[in-house]
Amino acid sequence: MDNKNDVITPRQRDDARRLALEFFRAIHDGDSLDDCISRLSSQPKFVPTGLVRHLLMGALRHQGQLERVLKRHLTKPLHKTPNDIRDILLLSAYEVIFTTAPKASVAHAWVEIAKNSAKLKRISNLLNAILRKLVEESEASLPSKIYNLPFWLRKRLIADWGQKRMEQVAEVISVPPPIDLYIRQGTNIDVPDGIWFGNKHWRCEDAGLDIRQIEGFDDGKFWVQNIAASLPLELVELLGHDVKSALDLCAAPGGKTMQMVDMGWDVTAVDVSSRRLQRLSENLVRCHMDESVELVRSDVRRYPAEKTFDVVLLDAPCTATGTIRRHPDLLWQKGEETLDELTLLQAEMLKHARHFVKKDGLLVYAVCSLLKDEGERQIEQFLSQFPQFCMESIVLPEWLNTHVEILNTGSLRILPDHLMEKGGMDGFYMAILRHG
Repeated sequence: MDNKNDVITPRQRDDARRLALEFFRAIHDGDSLDDCISRLSSQPKFVPTGLVRHLLMGALRHQGQLERVLKRHLTKPLHKTPNDIRDILLLSAYEVIFTTAPKASVAHAWVEIAKNSAKLKRISNLLNAILRKLVEESEASLPSKIYNLPFWLRKRLIADWGQKRMEQVAEVISVPPPIDLYIRQGTNIDVPDGIWFGNKHWRCEDAGLDIRQIEGFDDGKFWVQNIAASLPLELVELLGHDVKSALDLCAAPGGKTMQMVDMGWDVTAVDVSSRRLQRLSENLVRCHMDESVELVRSDVRRYPAEKTFDVVLLDAPCTATGTIRRHPDLLWQKGEETLDELTLLQAEMLKHARHFVKKDGLLVYAVCSLLKDEGERQIEQFLSQFPQFCMESIVLPEWLNTHVEILNTGSLRILPDHLMEKGGMDGFYMAILRHG
């Protein structure tokens, strides 16, 4: 954990760069950005973790622009360049162009890293020549930010929302997101600078804040949860139903599970991943909720329909394109080829989830996706197959109702540029269905 009062030495900065280079390769090989960052705490010596995180997230967030600007200075396409060379080019280009560090010093540091690497020594002269040219670049001279969205995603967003909206989404994801906290009912904490959304959601102004340093973290008085992710259950609460029992499908890492407990419901949480359930369990323990939730490891499609609930929440697996601002690794790890698999999985899960809903109970469907195939069209298809379910009318919380429109169907669509004057939101689709 970095201390802002610590002076970071040039050697420590170089250690951070080398570690960022190692993790950058791991991410392009399929590791998640979150998993890489979690490994920072196990480093044998002090490394400025904030710098590692900044380099990784920045290079991933701007990779499309960086690839195009590098193309101007390479004799062959970047995608045909060996992975280790491509990675150091992208990371060093990001730090030279986008950070406030002295450009010439940064370029020199990366060239020295290459010279001292057995794998990269052969390209140190090439790297030096390219970075010398990039020192003259500025953000204003870069290609459009739309290139930070892979072509398949640009194409889909234009089809669903139009060219202008796609460009707005590209603009939003280039900016680091704020940190949102869900504050438990009946608790008081000394919150840092920021703004309230209602009486449960606190948005921190400092996007680099270590939330573990906020009073009340160890006591479980709050947890990190984007305001868009908290909406599905807040919408249920605003309907005023007498809810006693809830089933949380695909529950980990548990933000919505803990939200249910905070609302006073008896909760059963199901997830297929042992590792993710372990993380959920740890979160419940920190928040002193572990005795309030029954945890079940199961594939949602195989979970036996032995009991029904007042509310069933399916926060379904999806492309997670609504969270790319916080998880820019997804831009380069998930492609269009996975979309058909995911929409089929969502349909199967929805079909099975209906069996758990009591008569007059609610089935809540949510995906952190920007794509209509995973949201609007998924629910249209479900309602056409199962007419015993109907869309429940939605009431928006006061902090949101002047910023978004409820779709004609009664469901709610959030795009990242909603509420942008206050920092934006994750992209989400949510629908509340009543079992008639």
